[in-house]
Amino acid sequence: MSASAPTYAFATRALQRWRDERLALTENADGTTSATFRFEGSTCGNVPLALVYRVRVAPAASEWRLLELSCTPAEFDSGHTRMCSYLENPDRILRTLLTEVPLLGEPLAAALDWHPLTLPAGCVCSSRSRAHKWLAVLHTLHFTLSQRPPATH
Repeated sequence: MSASAPTYAFATRALQRWRDERLALTENADGTTSATFRFEGSTCGNVPLALVYRVRVAPAASEWRLLELSCTPAEFDSGHTRMCSYLENPDRILRTLLTEVPLLGEPLAAALDWHPLTLPAGCVCSSRSRAHKWLAVLHTLHFTLSQRPPATH
C-alpha cells in the first residue's frame, strides 16, 4: 500500500528555501528531534522583526508527534516592541506567543489537515497572522522530516 504525496499549503520551492535558510534540526539523546525555525517579518510600520519558533517532535513507528511548541522574539530583536499588539499590551502578546501552540500533542501530519483562517502579514498581532506563521513552520518541518524515514522503537 503506497501513501499519497503530502499536500502542503505552500509551494515546494518555498518549503525548500525555508528548510535550507530558516530551519535547523537537532537530534536529541532521547530520540526526539528539536527544530528551530527563524522567522523574519515586519511590523505594520515596516520595522523589521525576528521570531524564533521551536518545535520538539517525538518519533513513533509511523509518525512524528508534536511534544513542544513555542514562539519568542529572537534574542537580538527589538522590532517586536513596535508591533501594534505589543504597544497595546506587551505582556499579553508575549504570553500569547508562548501559549498559543496549535496541534500540541497531535501527530505532525495533522498540520496537513489543519486549515485555520490565515493572514500572511509580516507581524503576529492577529490570531490569523500567527496561524499563518505556525502553518509555515509545521509544513516546513513536515516537508523536511518526511524526506527521511521515521525512527522506530
